[in-house]
Amino acid sequence: MATFLTQRPVTQQETLIGGRNNTVLVLTDSHPGLCNAHLAAVSELIESHPSLEVHYASFPSLANKLGRIEMNAKAKNPYAKVHWYEFNAPSLAEEAGVHKGGPSGIRTPPGLPGLHAFGDIISFFTAAWSKEAHLEIYRSIVDIIDEVDPSLIVLDPWFRPGVDAARSLNRRRAYVSPNALLDDLSVRQPLGAHFWKYPGMATGIAFPIPWKDVPKNIYQQAYSLIQILGSSAIRSKRSWLQEQGIKHAITPSEIDNPAVPWIAMSFPEAEFPLGYIPDNIHVAGPLVLDAAPAETQSAELAGWIKKAPTMLINLGSIVEYDEAMARAMLTAIIPVLEAENVQILWKMKKRGQFGNEFLEPAKKYIDNGRLRLESWLSVDPTSLFKTGDIVASVHHGGANCFYEALLAGLPSVILPQWADHYRYAQTAEYLGVGVWPSKETSPGWDAAALTEAFLNVLNGEASVAMREKAKALSEKGLRYGGDKAAAALIAKLAREGR
Repeated sequence: MATFLTQRPVTQQETLIGGRNNTVLVLTDSHPGLCNAHLAAVSELIESHPSLEVHYASFPSLANKLGRIEMNAKAKNPYAKVHWYEFNAPSLAEEAGVHKGGPSGIRTPPGLPGLHAFGDIISFFTAAWSKEAHLEIYRSIVDIIDEVDPSLIVLDPWFRPGVDAARSLNRRRAYVSPNALLDDLSVRQPLGAHFWKYPGMATGIAFPIPWKDVPKNIYQQAYSLIQILGSSAIRSKRSWLQEQGIKHAITPSEIDNPAVPWIAMSFPEAEFPLGYIPDNIHVAGPLVLDAAPAETQSAELAGWIKKAPTMLINLGSIVEYDEAMARAMLTAIIPVLEAENVQILWKMKKRGQFGNEFLEPAKKYIDNGRLRLESWLSVDPTSLFKTGDIVASVHHGGANCFYEALLAGLPSVILPQWADHYRYAQTAEYLGVGVWPSKETSPGWDAAALTEAFLNVLNGEASVAMREKAKALSEKGLRYGGDKAAAALIAKLAREGR
């Protein structure tokens, strides 16, 4: 049923329109969780494929990051350049801030308690932009395509206005997916395995699914599909956009279109076992940003992490701490600093107004430099990991954080906050490369459970086993080629042109 409902109509083989040879246009949202994989591929493209002309269109907040990537690439290729275009419209995160209250508005518990909220959230993100903003961005993209005339358009599957423009104009295109293979292919697995074999994205159910949890998983998977496919808001928006001339407005995924390559940043060994992967899926392995060595990005921070083995706490780009979360994390950290010869780098961005009094119990560790708080990391996590000084990664279970840690061969403590975070947490435990503490209180935390998890990944038999398994998976992931493989395929497709 899931495959039937979500599959694109079978039509006569499309003849896609190409443009100028060796010209690529990348269209993405600006949220790091959605575009970092594309940026990693672009970094490699401008470094190693100088004959390629690369154009990138997104929202203003991405301009500085892309500029930094271009500057670092010039160290290897003086002619490295990205032609930049920006949209005068709200990004996906800005739309979510208005309609969902930002990160706190999409924070949900796993399983049945969070099911209705998750269904609403996934329906929203399927077509996040207001119809007016969607149309405005779409028209801007059409103008850019007319101006650039790219041989190939590289898409972010969550950036619907870009997808709609490329499809409606019937242009040659490829997708770079920031998701796990299972996220993209679950409904296309044989024998209805989406319902009974694979834990739903936000269910928090373990894999393999215990028999007692199969009915619960079937219900949650069916509910989520119905929420998306039966959404009156999506139908209304689609109908209005079609009336404005967008032929393919908010249509189902074309992951099963054999004419359209789909570049995956995941790899099968880092997933629950899959029964079917379409031929147009190109597994590149983790696409992670590593624009320059840590010392180049911040010599001061790179010098600090060399003082002692370091545990990194980094809950991604949009998770913010209210005072209760901050106090729970600090309470969990102190026993670790007392028991282990480590230091801790804690990326902590506040939500709401509260002072720093909560830090008082850890004052001596802050003063002696063993606990360091930053509101933003001045060095890409992958670059930090490559120093060899990070010994464990504490993160929220976003795709970037998950694959960055895995590629570095590091054990993870995962503190999921919503949606796919819960499945990455279960995947880490299934693979034996991480732990998910405080399951019963997620997305909230029990400080004692966090302390126990931190100590387990830093020391003892469990830590050794996790490191060995993470290192073995890292070696397998590296064999796929990562950003080099993705860039090589994009360059090959772009050369074909018309």
